[in-house]
Amino acid sequence: MKKLLPMMLLLIVISACKKEKQGDYSETITTSEKWGIKIGSSQAEVYAQLQKAGPTLDFQYLNISGRKPYTSPEKPAEIIQFYHAITIYSSTGTLNRAVFLFTGDKVKEIAAGGGLTAGVTKWPDGVADDTAIKVDDPVSSLGAKLLKIHQLPAYSTYWFLLSDKPLNKAYDADMSNYSDWQFVFSDFVSSSISGTSTVKLHFNAGKLERINHDYREAQIFN
Repeated sequence: MKKLLPMMLLLIVISACKKEKQGDYSETITTSEKWGIKIGSSQAEVYAQLQKAGPTLDFQYLNISGRKPYTSPEKPAEIIQFYHAITIYSSTGTLNRAVFLFTGDKVKEIAAGGGLTAGVTKWPDGVADDTAIKVDDPVSSLGAKLLKIHQLPAYSTYWFLLSDKPLNKAYDADMSNYSDWQFVFSDFVSSSISGTSTVKLHFNAGKLERINHDYREAQIFN
């Protein structure tokens, strides 16, 4: 019996090691759950599950795959409060853009320019204060200002691009119009190796159909 115990312990260790995937791998989950993200959940339910998983897995943003720039401001004006940034840029001619970053419920930073941007306190320049977006403006006022800016001939062809979805903001119904979401998180395997997970969530008829998980390890060079 004494001789059997070490062998049994060894078998247990070997069995446990086999259960853990080693190195790079990919997997597709179509039943049950992973990280608390449950197959069959609605998009609103999955978003709530992601908000719980985010702090544990250490990711803060969700990419809404396939979301293109809006050619008019009506939709972003409705949902801008659910995001942490918006970019407004020219769709024709020379590139010109303005990037607005939010902290809490106010505009924290504005960067404007072409290929390179510089910090400004107001955009567009030379426009009345009730139309221009300014640092410290409440985010709740931006929707009306986007509509006014787009009515100006100089900005009538500008497009609107929302940031990735920050998990500390509430769910917005426009997310349900997209069947694929994605997020990425990383962790240290050892002092010299990091592991990165790219996770794609696919919805069908408003329900989570599958989770595609691609895991890759990389050497850390100091």
